[in-house]
Amino acid sequence: MSVRLAAVTVTAAALAALEAERGVINDLNVYPVPDGDTGTNLSLTVRAVLEELQQSDAEGIPAVAAAVTKGSLMGARGNSGVILSQIVRGLCDVWGRSADLTTADFKEALSEGATSAYRAVKEPVEGTMLTVIRKMAEAAQSVPDTLGLDRLLVAVEEAGRVAVEKTTEQLPALQKAGVVDAGGYGLLVLFRGLAVGIAELMHAGIAVSLAQVALRTGEGGAPKAPPPHEASELSAHRYCTSLLIIGEAIDKIAFEAFLAPIGDSGLVVGDQRMVKVHVHTNDPGLVLSEALKLGAIGAIEINDMHEQTKARDERLLGRPQFAEGTLVVAVVAGEGNKALFRELGCHAIVDGGQSMNPSAAQLLDAVEASGAEEVVVLPNNGNVILTAEQAAGMSPRHVAVVPSTSIPVGLAAMVAFDPGGDAVGNARAMQDAIADVHTAEVTRAVRDSELDGVAIRKGQAMGIVDGHLVASGDELEEAFGGVLEEFARVDAEFVTVLTALNGSGVSRVRLEEMAARLTPDAEVHFHEGGQPLYPILASAE
Repeated sequence: MSVRLAAVTVTAAALAALEAERGVINDLNVYPVPDGDTGTNLSLTVRAVLEELQQSDAEGIPAVAAAVTKGSLMGARGNSGVILSQIVRGLCDVWGRSADLTTADFKEALSEGATSAYRAVKEPVEGTMLTVIRKMAEAAQSVPDTLGLDRLLVAVEEAGRVAVEKTTEQLPALQKAGVVDAGGYGLLVLFRGLAVGIAELMHAGIAVSLAQVALRTGEGGAPKAPPPHEASELSAHRYCTSLLIIGEAIDKIAFEAFLAPIGDSGLVVGDQRMVKVHVHTNDPGLVLSEALKLGAIGAIEINDMHEQTKARDERLLGRPQFAEGTLVVAVVAGEGNKALFRELGCHAIVDGGQSMNPSAAQLLDAVEASGAEEVVVLPNNGNVILTAEQAAGMSPRHVAVVPSTSIPVGLAAMVAFDPGGDAVGNARAMQDAIADVHTAEVTRAVRDSELDGVAIRKGQAMGIVDGHLVASGDELEEAFGGVLEEFARVDAEFVTVLTALNGSGVSRVRLEEMAARLTPDAEVHFHEGGQPLYPILASAE
């Protein structure tokens, strides 16, 4: 595996861990402002790193380390995200000079990450994520290099856990609210995700899917924020303002001095050509105007912290009593398909399918309306998986996304669903159940095109298995026959066929006869699905 792909795997693991507990971290957020967005800011910052790596062609440790640093700086969100970007900068400064990731390298990288973070904050406050990264770095130094990276990761995680627990005693605001520091806990969650990703690379030599990591890192107990006894105090400065400045010879110290009298929580990090600015102020326009004097500005974000604080209070005060067990929210098209999902125990259906993908807001609404704290989401379409993950990250509930790519795959996942289990355990079982499922679709081409090197005319039938064209012809039966032959080649034991044949001129009896002839060793079940656009959807296990 290349260095870049390894970095993608580890970063995806960190993001998955944060997404799994984003809502928890948001609820813990009371310092420096109770605006309830720390989990969101950390997740978006790490997502920016992942996207930078995925879009980059960098190879080799120095180039990949530089891409990680760039992604974290450009994507840094909020106070916590900017501090995280400086921890990442310190880590990558060391990693970029090394030939590998040895125990000694990791120890030095953690130390430099902590130093960089403290250096970025003009007036460091203990009991925050600064304290947590420092304690983790100090614990790393006490582990002999000979014990290896495994033991180092365990020691660092334990030091982080203890440091997070002690933050409540270190800051009056945390003690009053009865919570640990949100940024500190978010950093610990992120590190746990990194550790899972590193361990997978070390011991399995393969990449881990984002969903798998989310399952493995979301199992431990997470701290809960109690409802506030009274309305949280609103911050003196209303707007959380952040932006990126790209210019020449940018004077960071001078800009920090400009920010000091007009706001608080000011951070200016980066180099002379690109800096990230964060400040809480009552006049964002003044900040933007001054920044324009230094160069081009971008990645502008202005959030009303007073409204965020009120929303956090309302969320915690109105926290509902949840139903026991886990519920499933699935994206499904076709009345017959919806009935099948309900028969298998699916609680909520969101309309959607090819060309009518639901939004994150629609999925979030379904999750929130479910009445359960533990929810599994089945997107049932490759184009909806990322949207589902975004919705999961926005919900304070425990939401696990199973990356089902089609309705038949979603049905296979539902067979493994246990309503008495939690979301994490269910998602793991459901993902295992679909790991070897082949999915197919039979439809007609809407235009002349070329697929897998084969010219397809408008109106021709196409049989596609796992995204590859396996058959084409003038009649749907020809394409379906090719699908069945492909299923036979992969030794299918169980085949599910969902039909929507009205007006197609195709006989279901004829299709059943073909299945009996072409897949004689498989148990085949036909159902009237009613999905649009695709006369036939199928899966093979």
